[in-house]
Amino acid sequence: MKVCPDKTAAIAIRQVEKNTGASRNAFEQAAALQSLGYRVTILAERARPDLIRASGVRYVHCWRFPFKGAIRRFWFNRQVQCWARRHAPTLLVSHGDVETPDVVYMHNCVHLASQRINKAPLPRNHEVAAIHDHVLSRGRFRRVAVNSRLMGDELVSRYGIPDHQIEISYPGYDAHRFNPVSARAGREAVRQAMGVADHCFLVGLVTSGNFKKRNVDGLITLASVLLKQQEAFHFLIVGKDDPAPYQARIRQLGLEAHFSWRTTIDEVETLYGALDLFILPAHIEEFGRVALEAMACATPVMLSRYVGASELIADRWPDLVIDPDQVESHVSQILALLNDEARCRSTGEAMAELATHYSHEQQARKLVASFESLVDMPQG
Repeated sequence: MKVCPDKTAAIAIRQVEKNTGASRNAFEQAAALQSLGYRVTILAERARPDLIRASGVRYVHCWRFPFKGAIRRFWFNRQVQCWARRHAPTLLVSHGDVETPDVVYMHNCVHLASQRINKAPLPRNHEVAAIHDHVLSRGRFRRVAVNSRLMGDELVSRYGIPDHQIEISYPGYDAHRFNPVSARAGREAVRQAMGVADHCFLVGLVTSGNFKKRNVDGLITLASVLLKQQEAFHFLIVGKDDPAPYQARIRQLGLEAHFSWRTTIDEVETLYGALDLFILPAHIEEFGRVALEAMACATPVMLSRYVGASELIADRWPDLVIDPDQVESHVSQILALLNDEARCRSTGEAMAELATHYSHEQQARKLVASFESLVDMPQG
């Protein structure tokens, strides 16, 4: 689409230098806005030049405050506001650290996460909470986009945001990479490399890291109960975090032979394809793109009810949405699914079909429609 010089959009996000979900979202937003004819500027403290060049956006570097704490995020907000007053963009897209009259994209619920993970409120003047409270409680936006109903309900409850101002925007996945064919091409070789016997079920938790948040302790408890009823199980845990305290507990339980550990790998789809069941018993996961990727690979998933992606399966497979605080109570659901080969296969195939409705291409079209509708919304 031809760029209109009068249509300008700014995306304010503190960092676009790593391949994080937030960074991907920012560039997906830039592409959607460009398709609508906007000239797009990204304002950030840190950015990778190759990502900026590939996106075709203009980049404005914001000076990073040298000391940690809430002041660093408020300083970023101040710089963006000064730039916006000078350049008056048609749309200002915030990623949570900036006030805007338009749309705020939120990626996490720090208050709820602290309650769920640590069973305690955040300390006063917590860096992230302070700026989120400032941006969301003032209510100057027309819309808040969140990646799950879980997040939406939390923001409505905590900040009194009207429900009609909340938009659920689920993340997408790469359908060319995550699909049953590519995932299962080396299934037997991957399982053999982990020492998984042919008659064993392989259950896996794949994550970027933070084993406490993802409730690896709960998975170990589940495994100890499950193995007492049926020994033919092996468990895979993938992620960048210190496994030592969890491995120590596994040794105390005498379960070392039933566990494998891997750090994150580029070909993660081969791990999804090797699994018989993907499980994410997280205390909280605002969405959990890994669950969607596993579904796309035709691997059945079992998810905590505090995982946003569970909203995709809750109506059709309610028995696969579990209580993360009582993971061990769901042993019967696992055994019923995995010991019924036909049901397990059909569940995986049905989940793969469901996942296709959330591919990058599908979500990109929804994002374009979202920006189009925002233009028509009244200010204030």
